[in-house]
Amino acid sequence: MEDKLLRHGSIIFFATIISFLFAYVFQFYMARKLGPESYGILGSMLSLLYVFSVPASVVTTTLAQVVSEQKGKEGYGKIKSILLISAKKLMYIGIIIFIVLIAISPFLKNVLNLPSEVPVIVLGFSLIFITILPSPRGVLQGMQEFGSLGFNIAMDKPSLLLFGVLFTYLGMGIDGAILSYGIAALVLLIIAFLSLRVIFEKESERVNLSVYKYASPVLVLILCITVMSSIDILFVRKYFSGEVSGYFTAMKMLGEVIYFLALALGGVLLPKVSELETLKVAHGFLLRKTLIYFGILLAAILSAYAFAPELIITILFGKVYSSVAGYLVWYALSMGLLSLSIVFMFYNVSAKRTAFRYPLVVFTLLEIVLLMVFHGSIGQIIGIQTAVFFILLVSVITINRRYMSMPKMVKI
Repeated sequence: MEDKLLRHGSIIFFATIISFLFAYVFQFYMARKLGPESYGILGSMLSLLYVFSVPASVVTTTLAQVVSEQKGKEGYGKIKSILLISAKKLMYIGIIIFIVLIAISPFLKNVLNLPSEVPVIVLGFSLIFITILPSPRGVLQGMQEFGSLGFNIAMDKPSLLLFGVLFTYLGMGIDGAILSYGIAALVLLIIAFLSLRVIFEKESERVNLSVYKYASPVLVLILCITVMSSIDILFVRKYFSGEVSGYFTAMKMLGEVIYFLALALGGVLLPKVSELETLKVAHGFLLRKTLIYFGILLAAILSAYAFAPELIITILFGKVYSSVAGYLVWYALSMGLLSLSIVFMFYNVSAKRTAFRYPLVVFTLLEIVLLMVFHGSIGQIIGIQTAVFFILLVSVITINRRYMSMPKMVKI
């Protein structure tokens, strides 16, 4: 199992790295093509994208748990039914989100100081396809088909870059940059379903898709970590100039490398722990391995950001963005603290241990309240996040130790 964790983790890690590279090429291109003010708009739209895609993200994690259990029982006919039902429901959710965003676009235009409602409407259209994508990806993850899943992840941002360059070349500007997310998701959706063609050959079996016992803690987890990692740019967009929000977005893109690496490792950890939990087999070693791998990556990234922040930002985004170089390592540190908490919480939710929900909700609300009061400078915003994320990490580790000390939780 340890070898499989390393092999599967390596597949997802390298797929994520490839995707990251193209994602950051996309960001670098857009930063230079759009300029700081329009690039700041893109940053705020991406934060909204992350928040409104929470239901889909919950489905990915939940389906991975449900499908991993059916895989252990060789219930492939039920897996086919799960795939079809979830895809249909997600399509309806995506359409509803689109309609909601159209309705509130005038409000968001005023709150986020946007030039028009069009970026919000284009985002809503893109979210239709983005919302459906987690269905086949969740099934691939649950079946531990990490080769196909890795390929899908690796093709994600190259597709985004392709369409982003095309649409901006055609003169679509910020609207084209946002639309590229939706069209790329459509391409990935087709690839994902093709990867599951073996499942479509199975005879569908009646299944009671009772995912609520999984979905509730997963919803809290995904919603809270999405808000905690994304809310900062919305405050910056609201209280600072468009130019400053563009600089902050550039720094945020670099800092969130750590956050997305934690999500990738958590995605590998989840189905493995879930399967072992079902079989009543010990799985604590998987958490230890994941923390070691993540710790090595975190140390390497923080070292690079500490020793050459201005060089990194200047090379990747351009010298005009270098004014935030002094904040980079501190922002990355705050993301590192949150990301360590995420690894622990993914492990616990996989093992059906859900006590982490309570401090997570409390500290999410605390972050929002503190940022509403204290937002006088970029340094102040980062300081608040660092403090909140550190206390959250201590709380999550404490809860995990209590679980580990409980005799009934020890599997033989």
